[in-house]
Amino acid sequence: MPGTGRSEVIFVAAMMILILILSIAAVYIFFRTYKKEMRDKELRKQAKDRDAETAQVESDV
Repeated sequence: MPGTGRSEVIFVAAMMILILILSIAAVYIFFRTYKKEMRDKELRKQAKDRDAETAQVESDV
């Protein structure tokens, strides 16, 4: 069939573009989740430190 070579090249190019879009989306979602988890971890650490200070002050009294 004439034109099948061109069709295959277009198909492969379209699949490569789709893979790039999905990869970029996955990396974006990963980093967004990573930053959120690090922020939550820092908040938990600060809360734990505050609780430890409160317990220390109460035990001194």
